[in-house]
Amino acid sequence: MNFTRQAAVLLLSSGLLVSGCSSSSDSPGEEGYTGPTLPARTVAKEKWADGPAKPKQHKPYPYDLYTHCGIKWVHFGGRWWVLDTVFPGVEQVKGKAPSQGSQRIAGYLTLIGPDTADFDAAGMPTLQFVPTDDKPPLCE
Repeated sequence: MNFTRQAAVLLLSSGLLVSGCSSSSDSPGEEGYTGPTLPARTVAKEKWADGPAKPKQHKPYPYDLYTHCGIKWVHFGGRWWVLDTVFPGVEQVKGKAPSQGSQRIAGYLTLIGPDTADFDAAGMPTLQFVPTDDKPPLCE
């Protein structure tokens, strides 16, 4: 009877250990993936960060989000994207939130899939963008 109890404790312990280890993942696209923790960026006065012409999936690129006309549009990877969803939750960028007086927010834009890109910056929820054939309206 002792052997059965010890075996049950051993199996239960190893089961909990395995399930505990699998609850978070370091692989993009897998359940439990929380993403990298990136350092906060600051705006460089004379230079815009806007990512490469052909971004790779799951790689965060420094990106300056222009806020003068709102935060609905981004130009990334050679095409326009429009804001689709705001996801409060796990912060991807650690550090001090950007100043409210700036017309640019320094963060990161990550191509999640062919039709999804996430913008993350310190002190902000994740902003998810989808591609569009439309162009942003002129703003004043």
